[in-house]
Amino acid sequence: MTDKIKGLKLLKKIKPTKRICIMGIGNYDRADDYVGSAIIELLEQKTFPENIKLINAGPVPEAVTAVIKRFVPDYLIIIDAAQMEEEPGTIRIFSEKNVDSAYMITPHKVSMKMYTQYLTHFLTKLKTIFIGIEPQSLRYDEGMTENVKLSADFIRKMLEDKFLRK
Repeated sequence: MTDKIKGLKLLKKIKPTKRICIMGIGNYDRADDYVGSAIIELLEQKTFPENIKLINAGPVPEAVTAVIKRFVPDYLIIIDAAQMEEEPGTIRIFSEKNVDSAYMITPHKVSMKMYTQYLTHFLTKLKTIFIGIEPQSLRYDEGMTENVKLSADFIRKMLEDKFLRK
C-alpha cells in the first residue's frame, strides 16, 4: 500500500527522537469523518515515548491549541478525512505548503492553513504534516466504511512502526 501513498517522504524525514504531536480530527457521528479520532484511539492502546503526544481533537481542533503550544512540538501530524476526489480510503500526505490541495473536513470548516498559521505564530519552528484519508460516506449515525477502516489500520501501524521505540 505504501507505493500508493503520495507524500510518504514527508513522514519518513521526521526523526522519531523529535518532539511530535499526532492529532486526530473526527466526528464520531459522521461515518468516515471519524477516521482521525479513530486512529488516535487505536494508537492510545500503546505506550509511546514522552517525546510523542497523542491528541484526540474530536470535531474541534481549535479547542486543543493550548495543549499543542504547551508541549512545544517540533512536528504536528494532523490526521483527518480529506475530500481529494480520489478512491475512498486513499491516503495522501501533505505539508502545510500544499494542504489547500485537499479539503480537510471539520464541522466548522476551519482552514487547516489558518490553523497552522495560528500555531506557528507561537511555535515558530513548528512543521506540520497532514495525513488525509478520502472518505466514502459522511452520513450521520453510520460507522466507518471498510475501505476507510483498512486505511486507518494501515496508518496506525505505519505510525507505530515509525514512532514506537523497540
